[in-house]
Formats: sequence, C-alpha cells, structure tokens
Amino acid sequence: MSEDTSMTAQSQSREKWNQARRQAFYQRLSSALGLTRQPVSLLSFEDVQQKLRLTQSAYRGLQQVPLSQIVGSVGRYHDFTRTFLPLVEGDGQRWRRVAELQFDSGLPPIELYKVGEAYFVKDGNHRVSVARQFGMQTIEAYVWEYQTPVGGVSAEAELSELIVKAEYRAFLDHTELDVTQPDQNIILTEPGMYPELELEIELYRENLERIDGEPRSYRDAASAWYDMIYTTAIEIIKESGVLDQFPGRTEADLYVWVSRHRKELAERYGGQISLRDAVAQIAETQHRPGPVERVMQSAARSVAGFFQSLAHDRAESEELVVQPNPDEPLGKLLAEVNGWVPSMAYRGQRGDEWRQWRQSLRDRLRELIGLDYVPAGHVHVEQVDSSVVSGVERIAIRLTAADGLVLPGYVLRPADVDGRLPALLVYPGHGTIRQVAGLEAGRNQVDGLVLAQAGYLVLALEERGFGELGKVDHVALDNIARLIGRTWLATAIGDGLRGLDYLQERLDVKPEHLGVIGHGAGAGLALYSAALDERIRATVIDNYVGGGIDPLEVLGHGCDFVPSLRRYVELSDVARLIAPRPVMFVYPMRRPSTRAARAMFDKMRPTYEAFSCPDRTRFLEEEDRDRNMVAARNWFARWLIEEEDTSVLLWAARE
Repeated sequence: MSEDTSMTAQSQSREKWNQARRQAFYQRLSSALGLTRQPVSLLSFEDVQQKLRLTQSAYRGLQQVPLSQIVGSVGRYHDFTRTFLPLVEGDGQRWRRVAELQFDSGLPPIELYKVGEAYFVKDGNHRVSVARQFGMQTIEAYVWEYQTPVGGVSAEAELSELIVKAEYRAFLDHTELDVTQPDQNIILTEPGMYPELELEIELYRENLERIDGEPRSYRDAASAWYDMIYTTAIEIIKESGVLDQFPGRTEADLYVWVSRHRKELAERYGGQISLRDAVAQIAETQHRPGPVERVMQSAARSVAGFFQSLAHDRAESEELVVQPNPDEPLGKLLAEVNGWVPSMAYRGQRGDEWRQWRQSLRDRLRELIGLDYVPAGHVHVEQVDSSVVSGVERIAIRLTAADGLVLPGYVLRPADVDGRLPALLVYPGHGTIRQVAGLEAGRNQVDGLVLAQAGYLVLALEERGFGELGKVDHVALDNIARLIGRTWLATAIGDGLRGLDYLQERLDVKPEHLGVIGHGAGAGLALYSAALDERIRATVIDNYVGGGIDPLEVLGHGCDFVPSLRRYVELSDVARLIAPRPVMFVYPMRRPSTRAARAMFDKMRPTYEAFSCPDRTRFLEEEDRDRNMVAARNWFARWLIEEEDTSVLLWAARE
C-alpha cells in the first residue's frame, strides 16, 4: 500500500470508527428510552453453554456466514452491541487497525460457534464489527456447531428465550418424558412455566401414591400425567380452536394458564372447575361475536381476560409513556446513566467467589445508602391498645428506634391461635400503618388483616415522614439526611431491621421464619432489606417501580434513589443478593413499568437457575389487586409454613 493510500485508509478508518461510536450511542439511547424493541445486547456464549448444557461440538469447516446471524460472543459480549457497534472507547486503535486491514487486503476468516440459527464469535469480534460497518452481508468463518436436544437459539434471541430453553432442559432431565414419551412436544414460551409443570407432576405423584397405597417414582408419575392429564387437555384445546386467538403462543402455554387460574375460575363460577370446563368456557367466550373490548370488560362473565396477557401486541391497552427528548437535559442524563458500565456487576461467580461478591456488594450498599444498623440486644416496646377484629388481635405499640425516636406500630395476629407463628414485616411505603391495619382505606396497601387471618404475626411500623410521623415530609427528611451521607431509605430500612430484632424477641414468633412484604416504595424497602439481612427467609415485592427499575416513573420524587448505585451495580444485582432465598415479584398487567420490572427480573433470575432452585423465584402479573394478596399469602405459606427448617433456604445445591 502506497503512502497516500495508507493515509487515506487511516483517515477513512477513523471516520468509520467515529461513525460506529455515534451509532452505538444512539442505539443504546433508543433502547433505554423504549424507542425500539430490538435486542441491543450481545448474548454471552458462556450463558448459552451453561443453560443449554452444551458439551460437544462438531467442526463444520470454512463457510460464508450471514453477519445478521452473529448475535453473541465468547467473553466480549459487553464490548459490542447486538449489531457489533463498539462500546469501549479504548478499543479505537485496535478497531481502526482492523479497518485499515480491510482497506488493504480484506479481513481474514474469523472463528465461530453455532447453536441453532445463532453464531457466537470465538475469535474475531473486531473483524465482525468492521465488516458490518463497511456494509458487508457475510463473513468468512471457521465454524464449530453445538447440538442440543432442546433446540437451538434463534438469531433474534433474548435472555428470556435462554431461560425457557434451560428450564425445558431441566424439565426433561427431571421428568425423563423425552425417554418415556418420545413424541412429547411440551413447548412453552415464558420463563417460570416449566417449574409449574414440575410441581403439578409432583402433586399428581403424591395423589397416585395415596390412591394406590404404594410408592411411585417421579418418572412414572410424569409419564402417567402426560397420558392421563396433559394430552386430554391438549386435545380439548385443539378441538376448541381457541389457540387461534393467541398468535405466537403454544398449546402448552394455554394449558399452563388454564391450570394456573382454575382456582379463580372456581371462585367466579362456583364449585370445582375442571380443565375441560375451563378450556370449553374460553372457547365459547372467544367465539362469541363482539369487540375485544367488550369481552375484556365483561371479565366477570368470561375467562378471556385471564389470557389477554398471552397476546404479543399489548400496545392498545398500555399506558402512554412520554419519552424524553435525547437533545434535552433529561435525555442526555439518561443516556449517560444507561451507558454506564457498573464496576461490581455480577459476572457469574459461584462458590466462594459468589459469597465474596455478595458480601462485598452488601458492604458497598450499606455505605452508599448510609445504613449504620447494629442488631439490638433488646428492643423497648410499649403496648398501647388492643382489640379483636375479624378474628385478628390488633395491638397498637410504640417501638423505640436505634436513635431513640418512638415509632408507632401495629402487631396483628390470629386471635384464636396459640404457640409460635411465622412473622411478616410489612413496609407501608407511601402509606400509613393504619391502612395496613385496616383502620383506614388503603386500596394500594398490603392488607395486614388478610395475612394475619392466614396464620402470620404481622408487624407494621410507621415510616418517618408519613402518618403520625408526617409533620415533615419524607422527601425533606431525605434531602437533609444526605448532608451527612445518609438517606431516608437507610433510616426506613434501619427501623425495619429493628422491627426484625423485636420479632425475634417475641415468644409467639418463630425466630427463623421471618418474611417481608411491601407495596410500591415499601416493596423497594422490602427488596433492600432482604438483600442485606438473611434473617429474612421469604420476600414479596409488590409493584415496586422506583428509580432503580425505571427512573422515568419517579421523576421529582427520588426518595428511594441510592446515590452512585449505577457506578457499581444495577438493581438486578441488588435483587440477586436475596438468592438463593425465595422472592416473588407481583405487578399489574399491561403497564410499561411492569415491562421494565420484568426486564430487571429476567436479569436476576438466571442465578436461581444456575443454583438449581428456580422454584424459589417468580414473577406474576395480576389484573386484580386482591389477587396480589392471595399470591403473597400462598408464597409465604410455601416457604414459611410448609418449610419446617428455613435454614435450608440459605443455601442451594449448586451455589
């Protein structure tokens, strides 16, 4: 190459690099602001390999591979977008050298792993990036292909698809249906559904043992369940034609959704509702003439509303969210926040490395929010009043906090139950303890009476800035606290943890059977409390949409923003600190904030998958607020009542 040609190549390479960096910025900004539904992040081959248990590959030789099907990388998936636009400014010199090579003699072959329709770069990430920037459609590559019995990965794959495939692999390993029923085709499309089927099969196995009076293996029970229960329901679904109403979903999806809501159907229509009757009711409703809106509005007379969330296009029913202009201050700031690479983000650590990472992040969180909580040897509590309502003893108390402030509170417990009970700490959030205790209307609050009626001792303490402690607003308290490196969040969490000290002192509480729940901002307090304190063995996060999940939801009201959090981790990493203890997220259907929360959950959930305890976490979308309390009650029953030794929840088989 001549000197002039070399100078031209260098100049054009710099121009291409600058262009690629600008495109990367706008691509990530569009994703952050919700302006595109296309996947932005590269897939990690290590995650795919682990989730799909890829072990053996076959060399397929030198091929021309479509660049659009290269969607992941071995080790460098954080350095490029899904279209291989560069994200690391320090890569500029290397990227430009590769671009100059393209000008000079063309790019040498790269090395790829193939899984299904998707390719992952083993060697040659910069060559792929340059090739795409130069408008090439294919690239020459040496290819090794991995086979998997649960199918491959599509070129449009996202993390949720990997989770579903991993669950399918675990489901087949557990049930062995691929051996006993080789024609089975139980294909689900959402995370969390296969563990539900595994639980259903286990209950079916227990019923068979009671009926037959002899042990039945899980494998045999799964095969019998497939023959006697599942295939019958699938035939009904096929005959009804109802599947046509839910494009993109499978007959197995519909089976799970029918099973999931049979109890609610029974409450609505009276008596026990069989799977056959439920599917028939759906088919009848869906074939009636009339607009979809009328069907949804008459949910009391039909079950179609249960399945509306299965539809791909929810745009007509979702709230309108106004996105900030990228040329305005908020747009610029959000772009910077969403473009930040956290320094302490979880990187798949296991064993001792996992425990060290967890402890380091807990220490960092305490520092960031200014939490100086120290367990109390004794908590001073004064009982003020007591009454019985709806079978619940409601006790008004005054609890002395660590700084000497007296916190009003309520203890709710079943009036006619003796002995020790599991206990729940309730964070009112943007509400009051009188709402939790049923003394004031609080539609969006946790119903403490319902939880106490279910057999729990419930404690709710007034949060500073609300109710009896609301003379000064909690936002003002937060602003002043930040002058000395503290936050309202830390104060509220500290008061809650002092409440746990009190619960463990009570003689009517099982000290190792403690749970926490909150709604809205209270759910954020519950999340952070569970992340920081392992005395909490089960958690319910009810509709938390604080700044850690979606900054646009809390503009001008940042009481739960953790200073500098995104410098170190995302909120999904904070939630990951709860693992492997059980945590359930409950959100309303068809809201943009729910999508944001689901994205956070999908980042966190793989830890439970890797630890072989996927049943310990769940994400529910409910239409009815009353269903939230039913779900919470059942969740705590599973982990704080049925689990006699909750210490087993502190560890996982493959941690």
